Amino acid sequence: MLLWNWPYFLYVALPIMVLGFIASSWVKQTYQRYSQVRNASGLPGVDVARRILAGAGLSDVTVQVVDGELSDNYDPRNKTLNLSRGVAGGTSVAAEAVVAHEIGHALQDHQGFFAMRIRSGLIPAANLGSQAGPLIVIAGLLLSIFTGSGFGFYVALAGLFLFAAVVLFQLVTTPVELDASRRALRLLAENGVIVPEEQEGARRMLRAAAFTYWVALFGAVLTLLYYASLVFGNRRSD
Repeated sequence: MLLWNWPYFLYVALPIMVLGFIASSWVKQTYQRYSQVRNASGLPGVDVARRILAGAGLSDVTVQVVDGELSDNYDPRNKTLNLSRGVAGGTSVAAEAVVAHEIGHALQDHQGFFAMRIRSGLIPAANLGSQAGPLIVIAGLLLSIFTGSGFGFYVALAGLFLFAAVVLFQLVTTPVELDASRRALRLLAENGVIVPEEQEGARRMLRAAAFTYWVALFGAVLTLLYYASLVFGNRRSD
């Protein structure tokens, strides 16, 4: 019994790859489109960030520029807003939307947003589950096949529970990200960074990004269901 086989490829891996490609393409195309649209303020992303942070009372957040395309993130551990070079120096609608989204996370952190705190606590379990969970499921299935004992089932079940942490992480991540996007639009408007004509472009940027979170959640759930079908299907065949 192997995790990688034709049913897995057709019903799990292929749909996830197709949706992942669509999500990635949508984000990149939308970003490229609105990175060509100059924002009305004329401010580069790094200055947009400083204006919004000051307006939101987030004086303890440090802004720094990092390498990579769309590698922007907020790190709650050291209160750092990391902006990719293209976003930090960009004077576009796309840049201000990305900046505001990440500051949305900084505001969540500042206000003790419950879902964000849960997500941060789930990161170690999710990392362990994504790496060790499938391997433990395989080990348990092989034990069941070659020894015929019920112990293998419980080993595989332990792997299944470990991988469930990945699903739980994605389940919490989705509302955290959607909330950050809602905050982003409000932060842009409240701090005079965006004019009404730019709001639709920013909204489209954030909507494209939101689709990637739904795809990640769908992929985790679909993979968990497949693993569960192997574990419990093997149990019935014993």
